[in-house]
Amino acid sequence: MNAARCLSCSLLVMTLSSSAWAGDLAPSELGQQALARALIGQQNGQIQASVTQSGSGNGASLLQTGLDNQALVQQRGQQNEASILQGGIGNRAAIEQQGVLNTARIEQYGREGVARITQYGNGKSATIIQH
Repeated sequence: MNAARCLSCSLLVMTLSSSAWAGDLAPSELGQQALARALIGQQNGQIQASVTQSGSGNGASLLQTGLDNQALVQQRGQQNEASILQGGIGNRAAIEQQGVLNTARIEQYGREGVARITQYGNGKSATIIQH
């Protein structure tokens, strides 16, 4: 497995074919089936992230900085892509996708942003950016 530790991350989790490598500090959960990949990077305090994927070829990326941020990704199906990037304080983000070839992206900065993307079906795409 190839894993690179970035300077701004206190936790980096990368899974390929259901194998995982995890750092320390911030809590995170990860549940996946084969042929899925997830990258979680977290920095600072009270940050939570959770990724659950089933199917094949799904990918998720979460990078959180700041304080008291929470992120959740749940995907079912094949070849879905989800990414969440948060900074600031008290941000909440969730992505849920079911189907094939869906993409979702959330990017937040500042304080107490709340964003949720829910997609069912095939070939859907959604982006939320809040600064």
